[in-house]
This record gives sequence, C-alpha cells and structure tokens, in this order.
Amino acid sequence: MKNDDALLQQRLRNDDKIALGEVYTEYREQFLNFAVRYHLDKDVLMDIYQDSVVAMYQNFVEKQVNLTSSNIKTYLFGIGKNKIFNTLKAKGKMYPLPEETFQAEEVVLDTTEITAEQQLLAKHFNKISESCQEILKMYYYRGLTVKEMVSLSHYKDENTVKSHKSRCLKRLKELIISPN
Repeated sequence: MKNDDALLQQRLRNDDKIALGEVYTEYREQFLNFAVRYHLDKDVLMDIYQDSVVAMYQNFVEKQVNLTSSNIKTYLFGIGKNKIFNTLKAKGKMYPLPEETFQAEEVVLDTTEITAEQQLLAKHFNKISESCQEILKMYYYRGLTVKEMVSLSHYKDENTVKSHKSRCLKRLKELIISPN
C-alpha cells in the first residue's frame, strides 16, 4: 500500500489527470462521511471536497509535494478540514458540542491591561514575513502539532516545518532584542 501511494504521488507530480481522477473517486465518499459531522449542507461539502482535490493536485504539480510522513488521503483530508473550518468561520458557525461535554462557566478576561512584553511582541510580530506569522500562529496560537502543520500546508516534511519555525522564532527574538 505504501508503494502504491508513492507511485500515485509521483503520477500526480507528473500532472497525470488519470491519477487525479483516481484520487477524486477513491476518497470522495470517505471524505463526505468524515465531513458530515460538521453539519454543513451536502452540496457545500461536495464543493469543499472538489476545492480540496484541486488544491492538493496543484500542490503536487506546482510545488512538487512529496509526502514522506503521511499519505495522500491524510494530506487531502487535512486540506479539506482546513477548508471546512474556514467555511464555518465565514458563516459564523461553530462546531456544536453535546451539552454534556462541558460545564458552562462564565469566564471574565481582563483585557484592559496589556503587558509591555505583549505590546513589544505585537509590534514586532507584524514585522516578520507572512509565512513566519502563519507558521507561528499555527504552532503557538492554534496549537497544531508539526505533523498537522505539514498536512495543512505546503511544507514538504516535518523537518522543514521545524527549521522554518525555528528561523521565524529566531528572527522575532532578534527584532525584540535589537529593534534597530
């Protein structure tokens, strides 16, 4: 199975439209069954699936993606899940949790006082590149693992994500320490 996936990846990188059709057909029902839990209309989910397949295919052809730590299905579903979350966010919907999952408590946050460190961080965060901002947000704000970051982005493998995140963090620290 691993060899079949590697061969299929190579065919996608070679702009093989038949391989694209195979991926589309192979994972369509599985994706729709997976995505139904987000309570979106089936037509919307189908559009998301089609957009995800196109995005995946473009990544293989244009960026020559080579999945070493995951497979095509995981990569495709990661793209699809990200697109579902973006759709839910755009519609102002949140994924409904069963009431017994949590106890509702009122949480009061004091947002009137931002520390000097937070102000400094915010000031310099906007000076780093968009790709650095995005990778740091994925890791520190969204709490994604490196593996999840690989499946949701254009990065080729976990080592690439780790080194890019490290460089971005280093650059941010340099800006904060010596802002000149």
